[in-house]
Amino acid sequence: MPTRAPAHPDQDSADLFDDRGKPPRLLELDVASISENPSQPRRHFDPDEMRSLADSIADYGMKQPILVQEVVGGYRLVAGERRLRAHRMLGLATIHALATSGNPDELALVENVQRVDLDALELAEALERLIDRYGYTQEQLGRIIGKSQSNVSHTLRLNTLPPEIKREYAAEHRDVSRSTLIEIAWIKDLAEQMVQWEQVKAGDRTVQAARSRKDDAKEPSLRTMSAVGRFLEALRRATRRLGDPREHRAYLDDAQRRELLSLRRRIDLLLGDEEPMVD
Repeated sequence: MPTRAPAHPDQDSADLFDDRGKPPRLLELDVASISENPSQPRRHFDPDEMRSLADSIADYGMKQPILVQEVVGGYRLVAGERRLRAHRMLGLATIHALATSGNPDELALVENVQRVDLDALELAEALERLIDRYGYTQEQLGRIIGKSQSNVSHTLRLNTLPPEIKREYAAEHRDVSRSTLIEIAWIKDLAEQMVQWEQVKAGDRTVQAARSRKDDAKEPSLRTMSAVGRFLEALRRATRRLGDPREHRAYLDDAQRRELLSLRRRIDLLLGDEEPMVD
């Protein structure tokens, strides 16, 4: 059950940073007085990146304070774990922090999203936790992170990826794009998901490239077909990959729409229609 009512869809983003209307307070805190955030959305901390951040702080200081909330016996980190860890690596005794009373889960997510600190799976898991804990709708989550409802929907779909793909992505393949992960996540057959993931790891950086290579290897006889036969076979394969066209409507941009209309007119001409359909 949610512990509080979900944020109102029209909630001003500034309210997230203090639910009592008070501005955050800038403090210099003892590093030892700050406990970690158990709901930290960022899960992966690259050792080389951490060393680079620590070196930068040592040379130039910290450019942005961390975010904390006051708790019994000290403070709890809300956002800025990489900066806090870097201070500990350097053995620094104090750190600058903003103390706020806003929702810690929202704050941590917003801060990490704005700094592009989360990979695709970390963001998906963080959004899922907000839904489970507070009962947010996808539209409300979109308002919190500044994304559309459809973007949130596709991001949440990443949580359905097989555990093996999640582990391998986090360990070695974080360079795989979010869009490619989403394509794999929408494949309904588990075995096909794993096949496409292996192809992506092997160098085909998109699902379309992996499938094209597989289809080309599987069907060399297409070269002997007529031009119309090859066109129809390619169209059949593309239609199978597309699945339900309605699921993709929200992602159709103007250029793609013009291309589809052009294709429809060419098909009308092929069928002998003197007046191709127009939109």
